[in-house]
Amino acid sequence: HVKYTTSINFFYFSNCCTMEPFSTWKAPEKKEDSYITGLKVRNSLKGDELTDFIPMNGRKVSWYMCGPTVYDSAHLGHARTYIAFDMIKKIMRDYFGYDILLAMNITNIDDKIINRSNEVGEDFTKFAEKWENDFFEDMKMLNVELPDSITRVSEFVDIIIPFIQKIIDRGFAYESNGSVYFDTEAYRKSSHAYGKLAPSKVGDLELLKEGEGSRNAKDHDKDKKTPFDFALWKNSKPDEPKWKSPWGEGRPGWHIECSVMADKVLGYPIDIHSGGVDLKFPHHENEIA
Repeated sequence: HVKYTTSINFFYFSNCCTMEPFSTWKAPEKKEDSYITGLKVRNSLKGDELTDFIPMNGRKVSWYMCGPTVYDSAHLGHARTYIAFDMIKKIMRDYFGYDILLAMNITNIDDKIINRSNEVGEDFTKFAEKWENDFFEDMKMLNVELPDSITRVSEFVDIIIPFIQKIIDRGFAYESNGSVYFDTEAYRKSSHAYGKLAPSKVGDLELLKEGEGSRNAKDHDKDKKTPFDFALWKNSKPDEPKWKSPWGEGRPGWHIECSVMADKVLGYPIDIHSGGVDLKFPHHENEIA
């Protein structure tokens, strides 16, 4: 049995129940065709406990890796994160024999990108593309392999809009002044636990604000039912990119983007979701919700 642990947030969603932090997550059941190697991972949904890794479909592993928001040069934290994930992937593939389908997003619609592109007077798509290319050049020099699928938010807006509408229809989101927010209180009342990944961080208002972005933050705060709700769709101002939607012209919120892209490319549930520990709350928590 080989045990591998990492301090990077590394978790998989299979059969995830959501009543209380760490207590109700259930590993996939071992089946006749299960590919069992003895590999154990540290699953963020189980705290520090090491968990047997059991893919849902034999050797096949579906893996969504949270990618960069491209508005500046990559830094040491990016290198640490993606080198570690690349090493884990290669060990799983080349030593353990897993058949891995790895998808990674590029966030190319975001408050930071809009702010920086406006500062230099450049179209946000060209601005983001420049820093995306810069990021992949850095990864190449670090011998980090490309993912099997690269998804960009700007290419998924038409899919994000009906996805948001489904959340509204289920009673977990609401429209307010042209924006749409996830209703965390309705989520809790439906026997879901909000804050499973980092329970101690749930009341951190600074993290919540950072997760919502800096542009027009006060306007969005006053439109929410509670400070814990988060934007799925943001009404756009004149100097921002915008798309037509049932709620008016706007753009996707950060947290919904990964949820939609992972669902579209890999389906649900997936075997592994990975990302930096600094994004456990609120970003990865909101993805799960």
